[in-house]
Amino acid sequence: MTGGKLGSALYSAEIFCNADRHGSGNHTICDIFSFAEVIRETPLNPNDILVSYDVCALFTNVPLDETIEIIAEKAFKNNWFNETHGLNLTKTGLTELLRIATKDQLFQFDGQLYEQVDGVAMGSPLGPLMANVFLCSIEEQLDRNNKLPSFYKRYVDDTLATMPNIQAATAFLSTLNECHPAIQFTMEIAENNKLPFLGMMIEKNGCHLTTSVYHKPTDTGLLLHYQSHVDQRYKRSLLNTMLNRAYRLSSTKESFTKECQHLKRMFTKLKYPVKLINSAIAWYTSSTIQSRHETPTELDAATQKPVRITLPFKDQKSADTVRHQLKDLGRKIGTDLQPVFTSRKIEGKLKIQEEKPALINHQCVVYTFKCDSCDADYIGYTTRHLHQRIEEHKASVIGKHLKEAHSVASTSLEEMFSVLKKCRGKMDCLIHEMLFIREQKPKLNTQSDLIRAKVFI
Repeated sequence: MTGGKLGSALYSAEIFCNADRHGSGNHTICDIFSFAEVIRETPLNPNDILVSYDVCALFTNVPLDETIEIIAEKAFKNNWFNETHGLNLTKTGLTELLRIATKDQLFQFDGQLYEQVDGVAMGSPLGPLMANVFLCSIEEQLDRNNKLPSFYKRYVDDTLATMPNIQAATAFLSTLNECHPAIQFTMEIAENNKLPFLGMMIEKNGCHLTTSVYHKPTDTGLLLHYQSHVDQRYKRSLLNTMLNRAYRLSSTKESFTKECQHLKRMFTKLKYPVKLINSAIAWYTSSTIQSRHETPTELDAATQKPVRITLPFKDQKSADTVRHQLKDLGRKIGTDLQPVFTSRKIEGKLKIQEEKPALINHQCVVYTFKCDSCDADYIGYTTRHLHQRIEEHKASVIGKHLKEAHSVASTSLEEMFSVLKKCRGKMDCLIHEMLFIREQKPKLNTQSDLIRAKVFI
């Protein structure tokens, strides 16, 4: 099975886990815009208070083995996984694939190589799935015990809830922290019925919630500068993106207008022409109002999927010429052709590349050890990263030799190891190990190694 097919299947498995968990009572939200729409449409009790709960370092604290078992159980309920994706995978096979993809992750820090023993590696494509499924299992447990509040909405690791009072909010925090030893929650209570949450300022007005854009006190407004060496279209697109965010997170016209004024000040500091800023706001406002009155057919025609062509950005004149030429060509062939310009960053040329240890990428190899104080040597193989096997040799016959023969502590052995053969698999490693042992007769290899060599040769 290809990686792409497995990735597609696992993405669908995440949807399945979410949909199956609570049915119509799903507590998770897929994005902040949907989140804003849902909470604005949800009626509340007039005396409730707003509370947010946050998981401390969720991704790096997800218990992998437990979460993998949860995914496997859900994926193979009624054999849904195989029937949906036309696969013939066993539950054990899926479990093993997930373990291969998520466990034994290596990372480098300060020149040292480390292995992550638990938790999802940051940036892993499976990270959101693993984290969400794990939290879903906790919510299932709370739901079965009737411990979830009446209003409870979660986006990844941030949760918004309403509570009758502070005592109830604190009690629920204790309940959350008792659910699993791997994770801990923190709590924030609204002040004056206002609570910052996911880039929004949520305000409770009676029985309803209103939202507006929230800016942290540390927000510097650092975005794409107008004098940056990129296509002008990207700068206009940035304006439109920020306006769209303001519109979708603002529940009232007043809050949208206020955010537009903030964007004017911010983009002016970034040297955007005032005329461009004002025209972008006017265009977005008019187009948003117009889109509400368009028919579905008109919308489908306007949103025809374009064909994008990636090109290097040279200068604005060249970019405009290419865009016009592609537009003319698109009319002739009946296709919307759009260029996508990429810029080469100076940072990439100036950045000093960090040197990785020589053995970091070596795996599935036959290797040799040669003592730098005598003629003792050893030959072995490993299908894992070689540095892991070297670390284990500190307590093997090699470490014993260094300690007893030379009274040397086996702290750093990398320089005494070298690769004899890069292999294709375990059997290939095993065969070549035997060949090298027979040829070189290393002094530190045990008798069983030599016998094994004779059996295979």
